[in-house]
Amino acid sequence: MRTLFATRSPRWFAAAGIIATALSVMLVLSSSPPARAHDALVQSSPTADSVVTSTPAEVSLTYSGEVFDASSAIAVEVIDSSGANVARTPPVVTDTTVTQAVEPVLSPGVVTVRWRVVSSDGHPISGEYAFTVDAPVAPTSSAEPDPSPATGAPSAPGQSPAVSSTPEQSATSGAMAEVEEPHSGIGFPLVATGTAVVILGMAALVLFSFGRRRRQQMEQQRQGGTVDEQ
Repeated sequence: MRTLFATRSPRWFAAAGIIATALSVMLVLSSSPPARAHDALVQSSPTADSVVTSTPAEVSLTYSGEVFDASSAIAVEVIDSSGANVARTPPVVTDTTVTQAVEPVLSPGVVTVRWRVVSSDGHPISGEYAFTVDAPVAPTSSAEPDPSPATGAPSAPGQSPAVSSTPEQSATSGAMAEVEEPHSGIGFPLVATGTAVVILGMAALVLFSFGRRRRQQMEQQRQGGTVDEQ
C-alpha cells in the first residue's frame, strides 16, 4: 500500500497543480471588468427632423458620456442643401457636448449634420441627422442698367474667379476620414488565455515525463528483484 501511494502521490499533486492553475486563470478572466458600452448621441440642437426659420449660429451635439477631447478624434460636417460644408471652425468640446460653428447664412432646405467622435470607452462612434432651414430668401436688388458703350462691359479675363472653399472646411472634411482610435486595452483577455494554454501545456508535458520516468524506475526495480530471487 505504501508503494502504491508513493507511486500515485506525485501524479495526484501534478494533476492538482494543473487544475489549480486552470481555475486561477478562469478566476482572473471572470474577474476582469466587463467592456463598457459605447456612448450615444442623446441631444442635438437643432434637433433632428426639426424646421428652423433662421440660420443657427452653431450646431451642438450632446452625448451620454464624455468624448475623447482631441482635435484629431472629432469631426463634424454641416452640409447645406447646396451640398457645401458650412462648418466654419474646428469643433469645441465641453464635457459631453461638442459645438460646431456654422456659416451665418445657410441655403434654405435640408441640412445634414455628420459627426464622428471617440467614445469614452475608446471606440469611435459616428452618425448623422438632418433638419430643415425654412428661412425666407432675401430679396434681390433691382437689375442694374446695362453699362454705357463708353465704359463697356468688363472683359472675360478681368472677371474675378470664384471663391474657393475655406481651409477650415477642407480640414473638417479631411478629418472625417482621419479620426484616430486610441488603444482600447482589449488584449488582456487574449494574453491571459494564451498564458493559460502555455501553462497547461507545460504542466501536461511535465506530468507525462514524470510518469514515464516513474514507470521506467518501477520496471528497473522489478527486474532487480527478479535477479535477486534467482
